Amino acid sequence: MDYFTPFWCKLSWTPWVPFSATSQEFKLIPREPGLYRVRPAGKDFLMYIGETRRSLRDRLNELRHTLIRQDLMPWNDPHTAAPSLWAWHDAEGFSYECSAACLDAPQNERRGWESYLLAQYRRQYGESTLCNFGRFHKRYRKSTNRKEGRRGGKLAENHLDNPAGGPSIPPLSVTGKPGDPNWMGFTWSGRKSLNIENTGSVPTRAGLYFLVDGDSQEIVYIGQSTNCSNRLQEHSRKSWDEKHLHFSYYLVEKPVLAHNLKELEIDLIGNYFEVYKKGPEFQFSSK
Repeated sequence: MDYFTPFWCKLSWTPWVPFSATSQEFKLIPREPGLYRVRPAGKDFLMYIGETRRSLRDRLNELRHTLIRQDLMPWNDPHTAAPSLWAWHDAEGFSYECSAACLDAPQNERRGWESYLLAQYRRQYGESTLCNFGRFHKRYRKSTNRKEGRRGGKLAENHLDNPAGGPSIPPLSVTGKPGDPNWMGFTWSGRKSLNIENTGSVPTRAGLYFLVDGDSQEIVYIGQSTNCSNRLQEHSRKSWDEKHLHFSYYLVEKPVLAHNLKELEIDLIGNYFEVYKKGPEFQFSSK
């Protein structure tokens, strides 16, 4: 269980601290920005991997305090993982522990690390964390944000399972290098210029894609969509700092759940980070 160790992925992680720790004990979590991981006590898997530009101690304090009420599922904000952690605690009785690693870095690098850790965990454990990628307990519905005001909770016995509780898709095996025709075991389409005409000819099916700078040949963005044609057409209308971009795509052969596409996307981003020690140029920006 390398993902539990103090030096996982060559980062320096704090000891594991229970969510039930006293304020004094919780000072083991630093006040710097960085990365964090959450596990259920006594289990061999992780629940969540996250990052923050704020104080790690403040972020994790905020998270643990949102889970205090036993009768109400937390809102989806300010922490998107809180409803899922609450649901698993309510269903299985999990109690949580956290560990953090300081990383004072620009957003692109910090979120690149988060993607890399998620991909590494998938590779090491064989499936994803239970609360990333929008995954949820199958017998619970998720709370919305405070503004929308719809509280989540346990589903009625006659209610269908929440699709977000479906299985994780197996991690991709590393094949080739980012941008290769067989990258990560997929057969990618030939590259075409990112414009309305070319993107309009892409089938309206679920899949993965990446955008490449036509001059440097570097991947600048990696994405997924249930409708690759529409998503690529949206991208073709953006300026991208006036860069001339090309795109390549792969359409999934069988129907997959929404969180499965996100898992495959993170495998690609994680591998890109593993190779280049950075995220694609526009991956974590507002482009």
